[in-house]
Amino acid sequence: MTVSKQTKPKEEDSKPITIGQQAAVQFYRFGMSSVGGAAGAATVYPIDLVKTRIQNQVTTIADEVLYKNSFDCFKKVLKFEGIKGLYRGILPQLCGVSPEKAIKMTTNDAVRQYFTDRKSGTIPLYGEVLAGGMGGCAQVMFTNPIEIVKIRLQVAGEVASTRQITAMSVVKELGFAGLYKGTQACLLRDAPFSAIYFPTYAT
Repeated sequence: MTVSKQTKPKEEDSKPITIGQQAAVQFYRFGMSSVGGAAGAATVYPIDLVKTRIQNQVTTIADEVLYKNSFDCFKKVLKFEGIKGLYRGILPQLCGVSPEKAIKMTTNDAVRQYFTDRKSGTIPLYGEVLAGGMGGCAQVMFTNPIEIVKIRLQVAGEVASTRQITAMSVVKELGFAGLYKGTQACLLRDAPFSAIYFPTYAT
């Protein structure tokens, strides 16, 4: 009776990941998320423009409005401003997609690390909530000026003007303080959202 000898499987040589490789992976992920974010923003941008036009319109003395509904707004923008009109102000939106996500995620990760217990590796719920809320606040401080410029450009097509309105002209007109109008409302919207989103996503 022969006894077969059991051979141990050869352990694969596991080389530690270098800092350069880690940086390359992070850069790749950041690039892919940027492309995905930009593609998503470009796809839904006409809807965002229509939403802004509907929200911005006011009733005249004759109790009339420029747009009856969202579909009517879309048709009129396409008729009088063309395809280009549907994408008016998209450049600031595309420029802010990648940094917006990076700032939010980086702030959230930094605050989470501060509240994470080093021995057990756990983080209390209040730490997760604070980390998410701080991420939302950091996002608003970056995106509020971009939102202001984007909205000004989106509604610029409604008014006939010989002066060409650009992102730089809006920035010069509003100044630094003007770019942060409505920050309080944005904080009340984005901070609670992120404070709920990140802990829920982590579970």
